[in-house]
Amino acid sequence: MAGGGKCVSVHLADQDNKILIMVLNHQTSEQEGAGQVPTEVALQRTVDACGTHTDHHGHTWWALLDAEPRPKKRLA
Repeated sequence: MAGGGKCVSVHLADQDNKILIMVLNHQTSEQEGAGQVPTEVALQRTVDACGTHTDHHGHTWWALLDAEPRPKKRLA
């Protein structure tokens, strides 16, 4: 993560065919915010929403994924 913290935790939650992934950088100094969500994450077709958040706990990146099974592709 861009925040420079050495202690990072990953939290997962699921509900209603959605998966929430949160990556928390436990850097609490007066550094800049978490920065943007990496493009590689934001452009995934299963990502419904994503963002960043900074508060007294540190910097967080999060993504909400659609876990609904997709139809198989048919070969021509």
